[in-house]
Formats: sequence, structure tokens, C-alpha cells
Amino acid sequence: MSVLIIDRRSRHRIAELIKRARRRPVPLELTMQGSADASPTLMLKDRKPGFERPPSDHMMLGSYRVAFSFEHQPDGLMRHLSISAPKVGTVPNEIALKMIAEEFGFTEFPPTFGRVWLEEFDPGHMAVNIVQLVEAAQAGHA
Repeated sequence: MSVLIIDRRSRHRIAELIKRARRRPVPLELTMQGSADASPTLMLKDRKPGFERPPSDHMMLGSYRVAFSFEHQPDGLMRHLSISAPKVGTVPNEIALKMIAEEFGFTEFPPTFGRVWLEEFDPGHMAVNIVQLVEAAQAGHA
């Protein structure tokens, strides 16, 4: 059983984490190195050889592990949230996903201008990834 804890202390930590991530967004070149097709599930075996995940800030919300970053993508600046449950073979439920996403500034779940997918980050251990457009790319700029 997973436990979600969002209290005043964790909200303060989330706000600090968001500020840090906003100051150092992942560059487009680094984001594109790991880009894969738009399938709803990305398994370890499907990763590009030598791929390393772009840097993100991590924290625990109860027993949920959360990774967050801002990253430049072809459509513009995106917020990227990855959430995993502690037990191998499980993922967070939709209620927990929505609550955590709201704490990290997502305005809707699932996002209209964004994407949701599952990603294997360790053998048999999946995370739900959510990206949402924050600032659209300007015409002629990526």
C-alpha cells in the first residue's frame, strides 16, 4: 500500500524544488538525445544505447518518489513530472497522480497540451511521466 503525504512542509519543499528546476531547464539538445516514439509505454530495452536521463530534482511524498524538471522541447518549455510507487510492478493511482500533479503546477490532468506515458526506470519498476506545455516555442525558434 502506498501512502501520499502532502503537508505544509512538503509544499514548501515542492516550491523550492520548482524554483531550482526553473532556474536550470534541461536544454533542447539534451532532451532530444533521449527522445523516443510517442508510445504509451517506454521500456528499458527500448531506450537509445548510452542514454542517460536528463537531470531532475527528486523528493519523496510519503512513499511516492517524484522527479521534476523543466525542459525545452520542440513545442516549447515543458514541465516534466515522473511519479513512481514503492512496489515493483505497481504505479500510482489516478487520484494520487492528479493530486501530485496539481502540487507541481499542472493545470489539468491529463494535460491537453502535453502527454502522459509509463516508463520503466529499473527492471520491472515503472513511473508515470507527465509533461505539460508552460511556454510555447516562438515561431522560428525551437
